[in-house]
Amino acid sequence: MKLFLKKIAIVGALTAVAASAATLPTAKEVQAKMGMGFNIGNSMEVPNNPTLWGNPFPTQALLDSVKAAGFNTVRIPCAWDSHTSGGKVTETWLDSVKTVVDYAMRAGLYTILNIHHEGEGGWFQSNIGTSVDNGIDTKMKNYWTQIANKFKDYNERLIFAGANEPGPNVNNWTAQHVSTLMHYYQTFIDAVRATGGNNATRTLIIQGLNTDIDKSVKSAPVSTFPTDKVSGYLMFEVHYYDPYQYTLMTKQDDWGASEPILPQYYYGDYQKSGEPKRNAGYNAWAGSVDSKLAGIEHPKEQFAKMKTNYVDKGYPVIVGEFGANVRSPELSGSDLNLHKQGRVQWHKDVVSAAKQYGLTPILWDMGNESNTNYDNMAYIRRQSSPVGKVLETDVINAMRSVYNLGNYVNTGVTHVEDFITGGSEPTSSSSVQPGSSSSSVPVCDAMIPECGWPEALHPVISATGVQLHREGNTLYGTGKIMLFDMNGNLVRTSGNTADKSTLQLQGIKQGLYIAKCGNKTLKFIAK
Repeated sequence: MKLFLKKIAIVGALTAVAASAATLPTAKEVQAKMGMGFNIGNSMEVPNNPTLWGNPFPTQALLDSVKAAGFNTVRIPCAWDSHTSGGKVTETWLDSVKTVVDYAMRAGLYTILNIHHEGEGGWFQSNIGTSVDNGIDTKMKNYWTQIANKFKDYNERLIFAGANEPGPNVNNWTAQHVSTLMHYYQTFIDAVRATGGNNATRTLIIQGLNTDIDKSVKSAPVSTFPTDKVSGYLMFEVHYYDPYQYTLMTKQDDWGASEPILPQYYYGDYQKSGEPKRNAGYNAWAGSVDSKLAGIEHPKEQFAKMKTNYVDKGYPVIVGEFGANVRSPELSGSDLNLHKQGRVQWHKDVVSAAKQYGLTPILWDMGNESNTNYDNMAYIRRQSSPVGKVLETDVINAMRSVYNLGNYVNTGVTHVEDFITGGSEPTSSSSVQPGSSSSSVPVCDAMIPECGWPEALHPVISATGVQLHREGNTLYGTGKIMLFDMNGNLVRTSGNTADKSTLQLQGIKQGLYIAKCGNKTLKFIAK
């Protein structure tokens, strides 16, 4: 009987202190601190396995490097539908996503977590019809309820985005299409709010039609938006890859004998007079270059529409993706250098226009470092060593200059650990130097009362074969490991498994901790 009561005491001590809900800062207050952002693209949104498209699983070192490069926001595109069983997201995948979210939050980044659908058969965004599909609506409700519950106690730096680039790729959206999309967004908002905790006032993001600026302005004014139980906690998202022939197009388009051939653009503000058809802004129908499409005037014109139609009406706007491929497969020598000069200016123009009109620009990075691949948009090294090395220093410096950050020098980052308490900006903890993903964590096993632990937290040694031990900065267990601080707050968890599991200790604050695996506990001091 005493053993049973002691087990109850331990469980009670570990769960009694839960993070209390806070009224979080509004979307406008959050967006004012987001600065410029970075996407971990072609990773967590890959169906079934985040490493299948060539990028390794994100690490703390990568997220630290993103912060050190001058970004204050990270967007984590994420797949969910391919990680389900019985209509629910698996706990293993939820824990994997939590690992990456924690890396980002620990690095001090505002973190946007979305549902990204392209690689999963377009189950959502390619199926925005003229009426609501109950199957899609149920998925949206179930997935967002699970996601929101997983992160309900995280502070305001975690932001949820309902979709990615939703809707049929058509020029003219009907009112019925718009109504269907907004219904799904309503489901997203209601599901998150219903989970309570900090989610009651968490900032949420809804996307424009195909995240296209002109389509959104034309057919999705704020009067069509879903309602929210709280006022001032919604953001709006668009993407910017203009002109398409310059940023993304990998081969010329021939639309038939009656239409002109649309070539790829290689040169931006640095015009090459000898190849006018290769200059950004070339109008194939007029046979001349429109200077307004070649430089900063176009993003300014587009982002001004966002300010007028959304920002000024109470909905802060993020440019969730922007970027431009390097034309290294097609160009070499002086032509490639000219192209790169114009490309640096293009990035600076987009970021400058976004900042001018109060938008948050978030750079798309797909991780592909190959100079022979047409989809070449990698700004920070992920696929080779050293992970986190800035690949495009000129581009990063041009963007940093808009925010008066000076040229890039990796001086390391300061980790923050109290992001699961809610409320205001977190306090700092360990300093992380360049080239290191975390500070070392000297620990002391403490399976004895002499370490100063409360009586209720003295260990119960399992007689059922469950194993839990530490080697260096890693905990090893034969089931799910949970790490608690002395207040009973859950700090980290391993994957939900009945087999072998590991839990990394890098980056935790100094103090006393208890790890639990099954009914066995391990106590230690992090110094």
